[in-house]
Amino acid sequence: MDSNCYVVIYRTTLFYIILLIVFKLMGKREIGQLTLLDLVVSVLMAEIAAMAIDNLNRPIHEVLLAIGLLGALQFTSAFITLRFKKVREIIDGKPSILIHQGRIDLDEMRRQRYTFDDLMLQLRANNISSIFEVEYAILESNGQLSSFKRDDMSFCPLPIITSGGLEKENLLKIQKTKEWVEEELEKQGIFEIKEVYYAAYDGKELHFLTRESLNMKEKKRH
Repeated sequence: MDSNCYVVIYRTTLFYIILLIVFKLMGKREIGQLTLLDLVVSVLMAEIAAMAIDNLNRPIHEVLLAIGLLGALQFTSAFITLRFKKVREIIDGKPSILIHQGRIDLDEMRRQRYTFDDLMLQLRANNISSIFEVEYAILESNGQLSSFKRDDMSFCPLPIITSGGLEKENLLKIQKTKEWVEEELEKQGIFEIKEVYYAAYDGKELHFLTRESLNMKEKKRH
């Protein structure tokens, strides 16, 4: 066997292990849950590794540096988006309500560059044959469509607070104000919105999870 073959085998095995470790550190996600940034970084890493296997004259340390740098940048980006909601919305985007109470929001569809054909295609993928069956449809940040039939519910619970921040667009949809949210929380002994990690309105009342309750659950697990 040619000596180059041994080098190829060595490099292929080495980069396979390295990429496996890097992707493991980046976190577990299914293909459909990958953000655009996740996908770009994954393709770049794979391409860099493939070029290093194809070009045996390229020093391994340069390739390892490039892959390590991409992994570090992605890990830092994930950490920042986890901590800061505004940054997460800029990088990952946020869900968009395309159908609200049976009405199609054409302005939102234009903003998302989402056509009526796209809408019908994803509705059919959700086993919905007619748009008139749909009460709510939400375009998730990963591009998937979540749909709710009219028979399933009279009101789709809308996120009002996520990661301690108000969802102002959803407040407008339910015709409520920040003051109303604060009053509802005060009834439960909560005096600052940032104390709430997540809250949703189901058409009758506000349901919420506080940061304190989530921390208590984590402590119980440990």
